[in-house]
Amino acid sequence: MRTYWERDIAHMQAMGFNCIKLWAVWNAIEKVQGEFDFADLDALVALSQKYNLQVVINLIPEGAPYWTYQGDTRDLYATADGQTVAYGGPANIPTAGWPGRCMDDQVFSDMVMHFIRTTAEHFSTDATVIAFDVWNEPHLEPMYDYRSNMLCYCRHSQEVFIRFLKHKYQDLESLGLAWYRSYTAWDEVKPPTRFGTYPDMIDWRAFWLGNIQLWLRKRVAACKEGAPGKPVQTHVAYSGILGNKLTGGLANELGDEFLLAREVEIFGLSSFPKWLMGEEHYYRHFLHNEMVAQASNGKMFYQVELQGGAGKPGLLGGLVPTAEDVRVWNYNTIACGGKGTVYWQYAVEPSSLESPGFGLVGFMGEDTPRSRSASLCARRLNTTDIDAAQRVCETNAVFVSRSISLLAFAAGRMEELYAKSLSGVFKAAYHRGIPIRFMHEDHLDSLLSSRIRVLYVPMPLVLEPPTVAVFKQFVQNGGTLILEAGAGLYRANGEIELQQQALGELMDMKHVEIQAAPENQAIDIKTTHGTVKGSLYRQLVASDDAIACEGTFEDGERAIITRQLG
Repeated sequence: MRTYWERDIAHMQAMGFNCIKLWAVWNAIEKVQGEFDFADLDALVALSQKYNLQVVINLIPEGAPYWTYQGDTRDLYATADGQTVAYGGPANIPTAGWPGRCMDDQVFSDMVMHFIRTTAEHFSTDATVIAFDVWNEPHLEPMYDYRSNMLCYCRHSQEVFIRFLKHKYQDLESLGLAWYRSYTAWDEVKPPTRFGTYPDMIDWRAFWLGNIQLWLRKRVAACKEGAPGKPVQTHVAYSGILGNKLTGGLANELGDEFLLAREVEIFGLSSFPKWLMGEEHYYRHFLHNEMVAQASNGKMFYQVELQGGAGKPGLLGGLVPTAEDVRVWNYNTIACGGKGTVYWQYAVEPSSLESPGFGLVGFMGEDTPRSRSASLCARRLNTTDIDAAQRVCETNAVFVSRSISLLAFAAGRMEELYAKSLSGVFKAAYHRGIPIRFMHEDHLDSLLSSRIRVLYVPMPLVLEPPTVAVFKQFVQNGGTLILEAGAGLYRANGEIELQQQALGELMDMKHVEIQAAPENQAIDIKTTHGTVKGSLYRQLVASDDAIACEGTFEDGERAIITRQLG
């Protein structure tokens, strides 16, 4: 509330903070088309300057003015089952206008870019404003409220999808061969609305991941046109490939940190560990920071939003973070190479579903144990040494694949299996103090020149020939490659790989069969070091008896096989 603005900003400075993030909500700024009111933001920026706080302005076109919608429901976001998403008030935007219209609608996209460009230009010469965050938690906007559905099937997105298919396949015959069906005209081609066949669903989700990346690129360009001298950033809600509680979400919510980070100069993430990450929130928060650090690929990243107070399950909130929680979360980010933390938020939210949650300070602005902990972290961690420090990548890594995640989604939203497979070996190393990192398939060209000496590949169902070639060279160069069951069983389009190139090239083996374990029953593997346990599936293979066997299943079938190369 305006009454407390100066009191609160002065207190932020006294706590040792040096940066504040302000929201520029479209519906609150361009109330009438073409008329921009920056009075509130100007006042907040001026107060921040007075108290030596730098400002990041977060642009929020998702709170769209109601004049942007003229009543044609064909222009609204549309779900797989035919619903349209009308403008309304979400949990975090009191001005409503959420979620706006689909950005594949060029008319609406142009209006959004005009808002971004104009706002950036307004603050382009203000030294207090150090950066613009052009997309708050980029994803397909309605999806957090429609997780059991799919979007967007509006007429504009369907047109853009057809253009994507024409570019990829060139003609209907090639598309038909890839999708196992026959078409006589392009207007017969529709995006899938149900789970069943793999190739069309994988194309539909891959299209959307690239489409969201393109939308971000447009926002960055508009912002740079308005303020060419200011850095541009974005921050994901969490690692899309992991999901807050390791349930996945990459192909569902469509926020791919590895594609999005390419488009900006500064990257980051939101984290609400005690609210959304469960009892293992220390570990899971670290895991998400590590994945986002890898996605940043050398660019500066930081914790753009960190839970300040109670989250919001139920009417009046959930568990309140302790002082120790705040300390551990801050050090998690620093340990992964991050450069700082901004809290969501300073004070309690005054209204809507997120009220009265998230305040770092107390109800009347008084300090709390968590705010004092945040203040101590700010004073200790705001150092030139940390600013100058470079992330040191570990020699042990877990391989991450967009292709595998997309296949798991196409199999009926089975992404959780992949997310938990990624976490499994990482967690084992984490709890034993063994340094470990991620290696994404987008960065595979750097594997051979990296410090990585051990690469673990969980749930390796898709291993395309270029990946196999790099893996083979990695081993020949002295690296250790560890493959779970099912290596290279499918091609990236979801088709069975009958040649089994991955197993043949890497292990000199042939696939025989995948067998599921009885429900809730572990798979015992006997080794010379004792019995270890697997889960879900075992793979039977055929190979030369001369290949070393390090472990067997209970029935004597080979379970762990090793091969020397180079």
